[in-house]
Amino acid sequence: MVSKRIFIVEDAGIVAMELRRILDGLGYTVTGIAGSGEEAISRCLASPPDLILMDIKLPGKLNGIEASKEIRRGINVPVIFTTAYSDGETIEEVQKTSPFGFVIKPYREKDLLVAIETAFTRYEYERKLEESQQKYKSIFEGSNDIIFTLDENFTILSVNRAVVNYLNMNPDEILSRNFLELLSVPADGDPARVSFVREKLDSFARNRRPLNFKTIFKVGYSNEPVEMNVRLEYISIPDGKLIMGRAYRVVEDELLKFFISENQNLVMGNHLYLVGDVTYRMTRNLKRYFDSDTVELMRLALVEMIINAIEHGNLEISYEEKSEALKKGNYFDFISARQANPNYRERRVRIGFSIAPGEARYAILDDGPGFDHKGFFERDMADINRNFTAHGRGVLMASKIFDEVRYNDEGNGVELVKRIDGPGGK
Repeated sequence: MVSKRIFIVEDAGIVAMELRRILDGLGYTVTGIAGSGEEAISRCLASPPDLILMDIKLPGKLNGIEASKEIRRGINVPVIFTTAYSDGETIEEVQKTSPFGFVIKPYREKDLLVAIETAFTRYEYERKLEESQQKYKSIFEGSNDIIFTLDENFTILSVNRAVVNYLNMNPDEILSRNFLELLSVPADGDPARVSFVREKLDSFARNRRPLNFKTIFKVGYSNEPVEMNVRLEYISIPDGKLIMGRAYRVVEDELLKFFISENQNLVMGNHLYLVGDVTYRMTRNLKRYFDSDTVELMRLALVEMIINAIEHGNLEISYEEKSEALKKGNYFDFISARQANPNYRERRVRIGFSIAPGEARYAILDDGPGFDHKGFFERDMADINRNFTAHGRGVLMASKIFDEVRYNDEGNGVELVKRIDGPGGK
């Protein structure tokens, strides 16, 4: 496998060499180093890398933020900003460019790895969203939560059928209405509840950072409103920006204070659109023991491992086959054909997990032939990204986030363990 190509923009030679050493150790290929924004634009447009690590403070007429804007006008490439400054003004300026990541100097190997892999994951997701409306529809309609999209005026553009279950409204009833119109106003007419959400939305529109809040929605043909968690996030689309929203019941959060442990077993088919929902279910109670950033990293690692189990395990899709299908733009047609193939369609992914004081343990087992996990773990870290099988990137990410990653002898089953320190874990 050809390793991912990363271009470094850093004017301090010693810092650039140290960054190159770290990236080499993680198995990435550094295609070049530029010391100014102008040089970065010229070289990246001439030979596009897979990702750019861009220092914000650069000599010359253009700083890193301005240079990244010029580069992304010519090529679609994820940019992770690096800086020694973490003040609010700098972060706010960076957020306006919709960055794929942000890393504070001095660099730590784990921080870089997670930022880079998260950027690649997000980049691939956005590219898939652009390439396949069919895939988008499957994700949209497959969720048990209310999934909706808004324009920048918070007008509802689309919503899935889950709105019927939670709000007793048909999707057509709420299209083209403003999001605030869905909120419940108390019988006494006090508008404070809606004003609170309006302030949140105004702030969200300014800083473009993901927003999480609780609010109360109207329910059609009922006097009893329903309280729900809401998450809003800007995503990039070919014509500009779109707001993706998700709403889900609060009751589980309220019960979390009583949570001590759980033990669950799941069996799923080879449907990629379900992976997000499954991993949210697998990790939702981790908030009892870990901070939200750690929970999200664990969830991303589990996403990678389950996708590996489906694509490269059950469906036996090689890295070369996936790369060729992505290049041709017919990846989802290719996946659908493989899912329908009698040789693979009855295969399942079996997931077991337990969360309790002391540890969180996950087991993922597919029906595929397995892979050479022993050979993978025996390799030198610098060699992993250059030559590993298609399983490698997810395995590498999981091994950095979980305390233990153990495969069975066949290589089609993996157990991941995260230790929990102390009674609360945080």
